[in-house]
This record gives sequence, C-alpha cells and structure tokens, in this order.
Amino acid sequence: MALTRSVGIRLPISEIKNGNYIETSGQWESNYIESEKYGKITRVVLYGIISSKYTNLVKEFSAYTIDDLTEEVRIVGFKGISKIMNEFEKDDIVLIIGKVKKDKENEIYISPEIIKNVSIDNMILNTIENF
Repeated sequence: MALTRSVGIRLPISEIKNGNYIETSGQWESNYIESEKYGKITRVVLYGIISSKYTNLVKEFSAYTIDDLTEEVRIVGFKGISKIMNEFEKDDIVLIIGKVKKDKENEIYISPEIIKNVSIDNMILNTIENF
C-alpha cells in the first residue's frame, strides 16, 4: 500500500469548528473532521489574522489564535516549526497549511506545516471565494 499525502482543503474556520472530529484506529490513518459541505478534512489551507500569540521562554512551543472573520482556531507548533512561528507577529495576515488535531481538552487545533505572510488582498479574495 502506497502512502499518499492528503490534499489541503481551503475552507473557513467555522467549518472546522462545526464539523465532527473522528479519531481513527489505524496507525497510518489520519484523524479527520467530517464536514457536511467539504467531506473528510485532514489537512487545511487557512487564511487569517493572528489575533494572539504565545511563545514559551525556550522557544520550543508557540501558539497563535487566528481569525478569518467566521471563527477562531489555535495554531500550535513545537520545536522547528515553533522557531518559524516566532517570525510572525500579532495582526499579521497569514496563510497556514497544516493538519487538524485535537488536544487533551478536546479542543481542535491546527498543527502547521507551512506558514507564510500574505497581503490583505489575498485574504479578501479568499473570503469572497469561500463564503
């Protein structure tokens, strides 16, 4: 069986928050969110504004809250990606590609793979196309 990377789905954060989180039992199967509109969501492409930022003192953990005007979601990074996350500041507009995860308190968050600064024009275009 060949392993393939799941495709990132560009969607509003409200779809992540309103979907049902499904935990799979297989070692190579990703947990996912079941959305009525988008189906099975394991990897997401999000545009949003960083509304809050937290970094620990040794910089091996970083967390953002991003808002896309529909909802907010936490972005949580450890070690290597945490150092990249430190380059961005509150109120930056970002594109984030990452996997959907759930923490011990059952809160859904995104584990980022790619983070990139984008212009307000990109976010407005995304908003028009997605909502």
